[in-house]
Amino acid sequence: MANYKYCYTTVGKENDLETKKTFRGAITLIITVIATLLLLVPQALFVRQTYAKYTENSLDYENKHFSDLTEMGKLRILGFIEKKTEMVYNAGLTLSLIVINAENEERYFTELYDRSHADEILVFAGDGSLTYGKMKYGSLFLETAREAFNSGETAVSQVKQSSDGLNMMGVASSFSAPDGTLAAIMLLFSQASLENMLDSPPLNDNGRLGIVDENGSMLLCQSSEESWFKNGLYSFGESGDLKEKLLTVTRTTDGEKFTAYIKAMGINNWSVVYMQPTKEINLYMDGALANVNLFSAVAVLLILGLIAFSVFNADRAARRMDLFKIKFRIATKQSARAAFEYDRRTDKLVFISESEHVKLPKPYVSLMELGTYVHPADRPTYYQSVSDLRNKGETSVIVRIFNFCGRDVYRWYRVTGSRLTDKGEGEALTIGTVEDIDEQENERLILREKATTDSLTGLRNRAETEQAVNACLSRLEENEHSVFALLDLDGFKDINDKFGHDCGDRALIHFAGKLRSTFRFGDILGRLGGDEFVVYMTLTSDRKSVERRLCELMDSLIKDNISGDIDIPSPSCSIGCCFAGKGDTFEDVYKRADNALYKAKNNGKGQFILED
Repeated sequence: MANYKYCYTTVGKENDLETKKTFRGAITLIITVIATLLLLVPQALFVRQTYAKYTENSLDYENKHFSDLTEMGKLRILGFIEKKTEMVYNAGLTLSLIVINAENEERYFTELYDRSHADEILVFAGDGSLTYGKMKYGSLFLETAREAFNSGETAVSQVKQSSDGLNMMGVASSFSAPDGTLAAIMLLFSQASLENMLDSPPLNDNGRLGIVDENGSMLLCQSSEESWFKNGLYSFGESGDLKEKLLTVTRTTDGEKFTAYIKAMGINNWSVVYMQPTKEINLYMDGALANVNLFSAVAVLLILGLIAFSVFNADRAARRMDLFKIKFRIATKQSARAAFEYDRRTDKLVFISESEHVKLPKPYVSLMELGTYVHPADRPTYYQSVSDLRNKGETSVIVRIFNFCGRDVYRWYRVTGSRLTDKGEGEALTIGTVEDIDEQENERLILREKATTDSLTGLRNRAETEQAVNACLSRLEENEHSVFALLDLDGFKDINDKFGHDCGDRALIHFAGKLRSTFRFGDILGRLGGDEFVVYMTLTSDRKSVERRLCELMDSLIKDNISGDIDIPSPSCSIGCCFAGKGDTFEDVYKRADNALYKAKNNGKGQFILED
């Protein structure tokens, strides 16, 4: 948290502070005497009896605790599936009203990818043939599409492993195409997407959530650094025996026992399971029982001192807090910064001072509720900052927040916070600031865009293109491929010589527009210089799909002229392509694509060569 220097000001506050000190001193003395008389002996007996009762009913406590966490996981998973089911139903409804053709297909499905966050999209005809999507997934999920056809409702598939080793789950919905034929659309989500859903937000204990099938086999689980959950083999019961209950399971690899609660989901015979190592529960219970016995023995001797110290410490902390709040109000009153206070016990965040640019939309919010005001793209960063605050005691993050300035817009804010006491000690209070940095951040983003964008065409410049391609290549796994294409305009020098450099610039801008309209939203488009362009097609291994897209680009160039003061014919282009795999760099694929481009130019204008 940033450090600020404050000035002590006296605006009629001295008398109020002295009155508060006197009043608190009297209250402290009264509380100490009364607490001593009332709690000296009874507290020790109360603690012992209460914990003894808790120990006797530990099984009921575990059952309720595990049941609540399992129910929470169930609601989280069902909510995710319900959201995706509604999304695929709406997509089917849209496809029943519009005619998908070559001109609008890519745009529609690109927008659907962005809205749904699906990893793949499939469209089936009524006869089971695949009309859109990858064939390797089509055959794998055809059964679920048929289930949607037969029921006329949405259908959820089992988790299945594709030929490339990815575990996927699909949600399908049937619809009537505009020509009256039956069809179905399916959104596919990878195991990583499903596990991210289980992880957000994380649980606040040592347990983990998972999904098991009807045979008791683990399908999905929360990501975890502990190997006990993800790598073990467990038996949750035979088919038909997975009823809601608290049970103990044994890991087959080493015999370690785990306490688990299992609850049916009502979908695909799946069940939600929440697990914790039994030895951790036993250690906690045994340690707590030993500590309470020891505490009961010495409580009578120590309670007077503990009560007096607690009251004195609370009073001192309150004084410091009041002074701290006054400092914050002074520092933030005329600035674009507001001060806040967060109480972890009540999970309430309130502003203790506001500015014209920073205001809460309501009197107080919880940390989870505050996350709903954060821009969806910034929420992972926000939740990480919350985790840093809990674990490290301080945080600082820059995010976009909605409706924090009294208007329904997103603005950039810098949020900093520091816990006032060490973790587990004293009042669980956090003090921080929220600063409006919208203008500075937007200026920074504009400068960054200028530094990474080709000024003529609006595509990535050479340095940014090389960096982006290298970043994508470094993330490729085994059996994953992409396509790198090097494109060069045919006769560009003749256009400059015959019509002038202004027409040459228009030709480059025209060609950049054709690239944007031909290739996918996630593909990398760049201009290296002159009339040399790059297209990097991410996660593409289908040769026919690549060739079809390149032909579309060639055809679009032939059909159109470049409009302006002088209409000139759109130049054709020569293209050299190669497949890229794990371990490749920009320099590697550039050399291979350049060699293919040389061969294409030797074959004549308007040609492309795709090498393996």
